[in-house]
Amino acid sequence: MGADDFVCKPIQVNELLARVRSLLRLKHSIDAMLEMTKAREDFVARLTHDLRIPLVGADRMLTLLQRGKFGELPQKAIEAIATIGNSNQNLLLLVNTLLEVHRFESGCKSLAIAPFDLKKLVKEVVKELEAVAIDKGLVLTFDEPDSQPLRIEGDRLELRRVITNLVGNAIKFTDFGCVKIVVRSDVKSVSISVEDTGPGIRASEQATLFERFRTGNHARAGCGLGLHLSHRIVEAHSGSIDVTSTVGQGSTFTVQLPISL
Repeated sequence: MGADDFVCKPIQVNELLARVRSLLRLKHSIDAMLEMTKAREDFVARLTHDLRIPLVGADRMLTLLQRGKFGELPQKAIEAIATIGNSNQNLLLLVNTLLEVHRFESGCKSLAIAPFDLKKLVKEVVKELEAVAIDKGLVLTFDEPDSQPLRIEGDRLELRRVITNLVGNAIKFTDFGCVKIVVRSDVKSVSISVEDTGPGIRASEQATLFERFRTGNHARAGCGLGLHLSHRIVEAHSGSIDVTSTVGQGSTFTVQLPISL
């Protein structure tokens, strides 16, 4: 019995051929699916690149209008141009994010690794977004253990993108209370936490929060592309990003990074 019994059994040719045909059909289906996926990715890359050019042109033209380069405009026209400019900026940000996602996933993105002061970077983000928080009646704070520089290795521009995205999302989805950035470090690693007093995220949605083009009932579903890009950037730095949240009590996004790469 056992292996000898199996070897001695006669081969059913028809059954063997049926299995081979089934495996071939499965392989063809997988190949077709991969080809369709690649074609879709190429289409998205071309589309976002082509969209970016007119959006940048429109943004520059709107800036000239706001500066009065084509003559003085009535107040209502100035307000309308400001609204159009904000919408154009949001769309341009989305297109740029999509392009960055494609570069990471296609292997075309390389990081510019160099030492920099992480605390200084966080303070820059706070200064940039503080006015947005104040406009919403929120308090934006940075909790640092001491005033000494915290030097780590990484791509400063890309990590700034991550922190800006996390803090910007926290402000966007928090209607009252505060947003706090906490930085802690040990000998080998550093953590950056962004805490908010927003509505929180259901446990069922937390598992898919960093997936690309995610959908969900929660209002935060709309920021999936930025979170996905943040996840890719942190992964490229040999780090991790996760979320803890309780509905009605707020959320905390935490990025863990090595001090040296």
